[in-house]
Amino acid sequence: MRRAGVPIAYSQGYNPQPRIQLASALPLGTISECEILDVWMLDVIVIDTLMKELKPDLPISIKVLEIEEVGLKEKSLQSRLRAAEYVIELEEHIGTSLLQDMIDNLLSMEAIVRRRRGRDYDMRPLIEFIDVMDEECVPERIFMRLSACPGATGRPSEVLEHMGIVAKNINRTGLLFVDNDD
Repeated sequence: MRRAGVPIAYSQGYNPQPRIQLASALPLGTISECEILDVWMLDVIVIDTLMKELKPDLPISIKVLEIEEVGLKEKSLQSRLRAAEYVIELEEHIGTSLLQDMIDNLLSMEAIVRRRRGRDYDMRPLIEFIDVMDEECVPERIFMRLSACPGATGRPSEVLEHMGIVAKNINRTGLLFVDNDD
């Protein structure tokens, strides 16, 4: 943004930082195709102009799909985030029926107690949806939707670890938000 001459607002203090806030930090070892962020500007900018100015300075693998102006009084993306969606490609072939049995077993559990940062928590309410994708795909892929609310964020790696599954890659494919009016 600096190379494109975008007038970003900076924090105050000894070490000013650009006022940019991601909707959700990406879990370690996860790739993404849906990063969304808030950027505070010093001036109002025409969105079409901003899109054109950013494009030449971005790495080839990063594409800006949409820019939307929001008011300063609107809730932040982080406070509106409800869930994240993932597509997980498995390291090894397990077999669709065995994988489906593992998922059904996981979803039938009333509680899945895990430990994070020295504290126990129940992971089960954080799993909103999980299912096998494309039955003929080898190795199999899983679609997973996990809660991503403040204080209640599911991690796909922990779900897979509990199931005894190793992922080749975990790709965050979507972020779901509550309406700004809620």
